[in-house]
Amino acid sequence: MKPYIISADSTLDMPDDFLKLYDIRPIASYVTMGDRTVDDWPDLTQQDLLDYVRRSGQLAKTSAANPGDYEKWFRKLTAEGRPVIHVSKSAGVSSCYQNACLAAQEVGNVWVVDSKSLAGGTSLTILAALRTDLKDPAAVAAFMEAYRERVEGSFIIETLEFLHKGGRCSSLAAMGANILKLRPEIVFDNGVMRQGKKYRGVYRKCVYQYLEDLLAKLAEYETDLVYVSHTIQDPAFLEELKTWLREKTGCHQLIEYPASSAISTHCGPNTFGVFFVRKEK
Repeated sequence: MKPYIISADSTLDMPDDFLKLYDIRPIASYVTMGDRTVDDWPDLTQQDLLDYVRRSGQLAKTSAANPGDYEKWFRKLTAEGRPVIHVSKSAGVSSCYQNACLAAQEVGNVWVVDSKSLAGGTSLTILAALRTDLKDPAAVAAFMEAYRERVEGSFIIETLEFLHKGGRCSSLAAMGANILKLRPEIVFDNGVMRQGKKYRGVYRKCVYQYLEDLLAKLAEYETDLVYVSHTIQDPAFLEELKTWLREKTGCHQLIEYPASSAISTHCGPNTFGVFFVRKEK
């Protein structure tokens, strides 16, 4: 057992067996579907969100855990007698980091780290810290803050429909992308999301073009661990992509996890994201 507790926002997209093995404690945020607001973890699934949109024609709304939620959470964890290191989703996409920091000031013995990412990017930073022998929570937090700068993540989306419904894309842009069959790449850049390349054509073909472009920089990346977060709806296509990535990267371990319900709300079905870690210079 580590001399500290790792806590994280629920969008870390880490398999349940890893959460149990490393005793990582996720805290939920919220999703509102119509007049019903529920925790986004652990019971709400990706499919629940997608089904809601198809059924209602409306996008579910997400909201961060508030400072009071974090304060209650941190007090519960610190009562176990160990310091807490909380790893938040990027402050560039959510108020979770700010809210957690406010709560940490009230509780004490809590270190809050902005992962500058979410999904696999958050998980890679946590797993790297757990592999060290560091015991002091301040040193662990400092390690995470340095390591996160080497994590690179991006994803390709099939449709702009969900981004449009969420107000992140204009009607004109969404219509044009649909007509032209554009499949945009979204890249994490210093904690915020920006548009990368625009791929055009059948989605399946675009995903492989996106991956080929990523692997053009493979020599810059560590290949012991590759992380995949996704909303792929066809299990056979997912297995095909995982097999391709293993063969092309030669990675020792590929972790795949369906994107959390909160992430799925915004990106929609058939999004495929990959997270690598750059080699140390």
